[in-house]
Amino acid sequence: MRDPLSVANASNVVLIGCHRYTALEELPAVERNLTSLRDMLTNPRVWGVGGRIEMVQQPSDDREVLSAVKRAARSARDTLVVYYAGHGLIDPFTDELYLALTESREEELYVERALRFELLRRVIGSSGADKKVLLLDCCYSGLALSGAMGGDGATHAADHAIVEGVCVITSASETARSVAPPRERFTAFTGALLDTLEMGVPGAGAYLDMTTLYDTIKSKLEVRRIPELEARRLPEPQMRNRNTAGRICIARNLAPAQASPSSPAERPRPLPPSVDGLRLEPSQVRIYSADGDVTGSGFLIAADVVCTCAHVVTQALRVPDTTDPAADQPLELDFPLLSGRPRAEARVIYWRHDEDVALLQLDTAVEGTRPAPLANGTSVWGHTVRVLGFPRHLEGGVWVTGALQARTADGWLQVETPPQTNRITAGFSGSPAWDEAQRGVAGMVVAAHRGEPTAYLLPYADLIASLPEWFRPSATGCPFPGLTAFAEDDAEFFYGREADTDRVHGTVCRQPVTLLTGPSGCGKSSLVSAGVLPRLRAEGMSVSKLRPQPGEPPAFALAWVLAGILEPELGEVERLAKAKDLMRWLETADDEPSQLRRKGLILPEGSRHVLFVDQLEQYVDAEPDAARSLFNLIAALPGQDSPAALRIVVTARPDSLHVLATPRTSDLISNAVQILAPLAGDDLKRAITAPVDAVPAVMFEPWLPERIVADAGDEPGRMPLVQVVLAELWQRRTDSMLTHAAYDSLGGLPGALVIHAERVLAELTQDQQECARRLFVQLARPGDGDTFIRRSAGATELAPEVRSLAKTLAHDRLIVLSHAPGGTGQEEIIDLPHEALTRLWPRLRHWLIDSRDSRLWQETLRADLKRWDAQGRDPDRLLHGADMAQAYRRMASDLGDLSVDERDYILLSLSHHSRRRVRLRQAVIGAVTVLTVLATVLVITI
Repeated sequence: MRDPLSVANASNVVLIGCHRYTALEELPAVERNLTSLRDMLTNPRVWGVGGRIEMVQQPSDDREVLSAVKRAARSARDTLVVYYAGHGLIDPFTDELYLALTESREEELYVERALRFELLRRVIGSSGADKKVLLLDCCYSGLALSGAMGGDGATHAADHAIVEGVCVITSASETARSVAPPRERFTAFTGALLDTLEMGVPGAGAYLDMTTLYDTIKSKLEVRRIPELEARRLPEPQMRNRNTAGRICIARNLAPAQASPSSPAERPRPLPPSVDGLRLEPSQVRIYSADGDVTGSGFLIAADVVCTCAHVVTQALRVPDTTDPAADQPLELDFPLLSGRPRAEARVIYWRHDEDVALLQLDTAVEGTRPAPLANGTSVWGHTVRVLGFPRHLEGGVWVTGALQARTADGWLQVETPPQTNRITAGFSGSPAWDEAQRGVAGMVVAAHRGEPTAYLLPYADLIASLPEWFRPSATGCPFPGLTAFAEDDAEFFYGREADTDRVHGTVCRQPVTLLTGPSGCGKSSLVSAGVLPRLRAEGMSVSKLRPQPGEPPAFALAWVLAGILEPELGEVERLAKAKDLMRWLETADDEPSQLRRKGLILPEGSRHVLFVDQLEQYVDAEPDAARSLFNLIAALPGQDSPAALRIVVTARPDSLHVLATPRTSDLISNAVQILAPLAGDDLKRAITAPVDAVPAVMFEPWLPERIVADAGDEPGRMPLVQVVLAELWQRRTDSMLTHAAYDSLGGLPGALVIHAERVLAELTQDQQECARRLFVQLARPGDGDTFIRRSAGATELAPEVRSLAKTLAHDRLIVLSHAPGGTGQEEIIDLPHEALTRLWPRLRHWLIDSRDSRLWQETLRADLKRWDAQGRDPDRLLHGADMAQAYRRMASDLGDLSVDERDYILLSLSHHSRRRVRLRQAVIGAVTVLTVLATVLVITI
């Protein structure tokens, strides 16, 4: 088991290193260690710790180092990482470890101007961060493993203060020297660490914990052979950790996942621009004139829309540059970088002379193509770009590389190509310029100086701004609904459920009633509304929707909808009268559905209709008897022997089924149920990426979708939470890009959930907030130290008012309700939507810490109760003595937070104890009586 990835915006990293010394040997590899490790940890694909990393290079005294670590230690809430690389020194009298600084020197009697490791140890130990990691790459670094951090005994007083949650990895043992191999970029230990972070560990899961990192580094060093060091073995790294610190994760695993027949492997890795979705090849086109000459280039900015220069189109059509081309004139183009170079026809849909921009729409989208990823055009000076153009006599194309400069006064982005290389010339117009650093298109080539190394791009931000209003992202509403379900109008953005849509659609077509069930938040309403209903409408079916509200009589709720089905042309007044007639039939007939079908439910010849009853569980929660009556009416409407004119689709949570079941409907429910599981894996990634791909000129920053999928994990509330995050990212997008920076500003998925949780609680009454406290403390149990672990609670464990609030919070996606697997069908399970709430939600942390003692006692009580029940309810396993007395006191004060079973267990223990006392007292009295009689007899006899 490993911890989830440390939260980047709640963690701090300090990288310390010295590569130049006044009195010690220089270590040039150390400088590269620090910069490369910084780049690796700030990379969003690895961790993305961003601005919360501080480098301390060439420190001259220990105060500079300790001050930096103190700052990081104070503000880190999740994880504190401290790394040092340089010379390690040993005090000749105390054998203490010192970390060398710029002016350190070894004297005969002492170490001068170095950092005493013990001081660094104390500062790290003082941090309030939940997790701490120390990485030491220096000679004799194994000395750091003695004392509190390492877990061994120590002679120093400070070492006796146990430091929980610390993982220490060192490059060498306490007697070994570390190695910086000659002519290599990095020291041996840090080089193995960087290689592991970059390449990942196959089969290790989504994240790399510290134990996995250590084992992999150790194995890499064991097999290394360095010719210059043949006489010396590479030192063996060491590791110690407190409690579960070896499970700390500060990096994603970039190795491909292990492939399986049901789940193809797909893992983010460091990729060149020509691999996976981050590439130019599937988007670049070559544009031809009517007589077959290549006139320029272009690139896809939507699935079927090509962007190019206006003058490329006029040249292809052989018309003057100032002429507006006819919309019905076809243009020939192909995708020259794809296998088979597929060809297509396109027509002009937008034209602008002054910006030299044109949009072409393909007659049909071409398989294997996709829009070009767009790069953030800020801070690009010096970035390398590559461009493919098609000059005359080189119609197969030629690649040119250049360096971006900055914007000119015209607003164009200047590109300079190196001397003695190919240059951007005629034939490059409309070509996309790929920014190697930002891995996207920086702009479109619009002009070049003849014979000169200078060319100009229309920056993509300006390109987007020049597009027609109907094509810009701002004209498209947010494709993510947040906490609301997808509606029919959102069908164009509903992805990831294609297989489920096929399955449920097929069921609706085959049988009269379909009951779609699954845990709260899994997307039942969205699947029907945005997946199934649009397909049924396309097949000629009309649709009505019913979402019964608490307090609404079931017969009238159904009658109102049926009136609209039977006579859709009725006005409000006439429809009300018709509904009242139908309601009377429903309320008075002996066999209501059959009576109704005979008297009123006669659809026009050839018509087909579907009635969608959404979220029936809300009606069940509020009025179970009314909900049962409504379902009886609904389920029988189509009739088993009626033609396929009417179909019923119902969504409800699994825990509602036992309420809805009656002798009349039990068999129907068994046959009608379709189960929906939460999205995961590739389907979840598609649900994230495809809606953005459907919006022209908008894209994710590279690897952000993979980050979101990894952070979502298998959390029960992942679907609504992902939608909330995506909606926020859409609002915070930068230059038409959904960015890692915006995601970090939210705190990732957990941070967005915390924001949502506070909003929901702010709308509760004071009494409801107290119930919320009682609910949430039952959904976590105390772990080591100040940690808490999420636990699921059965509904029967909670007081009625707490259960009621849980259902309310489930509607707001702050609680997840599900069905106990393998249960009786009546057991409802209540859970937190995300484990991270126990760590990152300050209000919940406060509640949990305040209730820690009582919750520890309650968990012990539950363990005793389970043991008593498992051992046949042996009376000897009941509470007794001090345990029983404490349970009695706790029950008196915490009665509302104990389940019925827990209270009964305590009361049974008390009763058993009382009976034993009575029996004991009776036995004592009997014994005394016998002794008294014997004594009397003896006296009389004497």
